[in-house]
Amino acid sequence: MMQKIMGFCGLLLLSFSVSAGIKFNPIQLYIQDSTRQRSTTVSVESTGLTKSRIFEISAVKWKQDQKGEDILEEDKTLLFNPKTFELKPESKQIVRVGFSQPLANMDQEQTWRIIFKEVTPIEEDNSSINFLFNFSLPLFAGKQVNPKLNLKLEKMDNQAYLSIDNLAKSHIKIVEILVTDNKNNEILKKKLGQYVLGGNRIKLELGEIKNNDELKIKIKTDKDEKYLEYSVKG
Repeated sequence: MMQKIMGFCGLLLLSFSVSAGIKFNPIQLYIQDSTRQRSTTVSVESTGLTKSRIFEISAVKWKQDQKGEDILEEDKTLLFNPKTFELKPESKQIVRVGFSQPLANMDQEQTWRIIFKEVTPIEEDNSSINFLFNFSLPLFAGKQVNPKLNLKLEKMDNQAYLSIDNLAKSHIKIVEILVTDNKNNEILKKKLGQYVLGGNRIKLELGEIKNNDELKIKIKTDKDEKYLEYSVKG
């Protein structure tokens, strides 16, 4: 008899739903004042599963290095209700995420990743291949403020690298970077889904830019359709 193969898929949620047949709403969690709001909720919905799945919830403290790579540390600060649940086909589960005590220093945003880890298939089927899914949602705790960025463009052999300092005390999520000349002619456009946590610096590779004159860097975030515009030396 063929032995069952267990696969593991990790998904960082970038949209309202995912192809695994499971939908999360919202995909970003916020607690802006823990003295008044100690918890928030997320809806987990089955939209195409043929079998029940069991999920266990945990949290990791979330930081970044200067390349924008995640640094995740185990954390027991958060509480979940329920912590483990069964998601049946065409069903919905509401999960509450929160703190037992108010957080200190809510002026500086604190960040976590909430992990929904599938632990065991409900039915054992030795003739099939089963994948265990691991979903990750960001939780932002603290006051949300307007973006405050400092940009520096560096080039090496016409390859451009953009350093972004987030001087604000809360995160931004960059969804597009547009580079133009001083007459607004497009030189380069880059789509992405890059978080820059409050007080952090990251460095992105943009691609080839041969123009050595003054350039405009236009940044679009997930919060606003309008660009944030900065002038830099090419």
